[in-house]
Amino acid sequence: MTPAQYTRFSGIRARMRDYIDSLLRNNAWILPVQRKLYRARGYREEELETPIVYNLALDEITEESSPRFIIVADNPGLQEQKTKNHRYLVGQAGKLAVSWFRANLDMDFRSATIIVNKTPVHTPKTAELRLLIKLADERGTELAALLSESQRVMARYACELAECLQCPLWVSGIGELRPRGIFSPWTEELRAHCAGAPASVRGQILLFRHFSMNQFAIEYAKARNDTKRGAPLTPSATLSLLEQIGRKNRVAILGI
Repeated sequence: MTPAQYTRFSGIRARMRDYIDSLLRNNAWILPVQRKLYRARGYREEELETPIVYNLALDEITEESSPRFIIVADNPGLQEQKTKNHRYLVGQAGKLAVSWFRANLDMDFRSATIIVNKTPVHTPKTAELRLLIKLADERGTELAALLSESQRVMARYACELAECLQCPLWVSGIGELRPRGIFSPWTEELRAHCAGAPASVRGQILLFRHFSMNQFAIEYAKARNDTKRGAPLTPSATLSLLEQIGRKNRVAILGI
């Protein structure tokens, strides 16, 4: 990236780190609620280490880095919250992404992407964010507000990163983006950002099914089969097809 891009990126990264650190520092009460969730869902409670997770992989990005995509995943899962990791998309979904990028784009997923989440608040599975609010009892309203606010902040950071680095913004996981979905506040913030952005910026926002359970690969394979192309696609042709998929999903979910 250029020196100007790296300076701007460094500022965004610092603000993101400070924001997540402040959430962690000022909301210690979330950890006991997550412990209740672990017990209720049968997880091993001793594996719960970090309630709100900053992606340490961001700190490894230098001026010499050349990211191609900003990836927005859901929230930190079991592997992401472990102290030895503190990185996003390092569980099974991340492994699938690494393999798919290598096989279809001839790219190293880790060096080609910058990964942020829709919220840094941990649950082993994304759908359990609803249960987490319920288990917070009298603090449920407070937790719901925190989750909503964190999504809006993270949506703004994702857009800033994409604009700073002039990278496509790939939103991974669309099931909970619709109204009444867990991530509807994130969607609302993204839509508000797009309302005042030029068409070229909106065109860089692409929505896909999640990498988990091979949903992303299945979506791509279906689109490829629909083109009736028998031979393997080149990385360039693959990216073109992905743009079509992502644009179609963006129109369906965001209406833009």
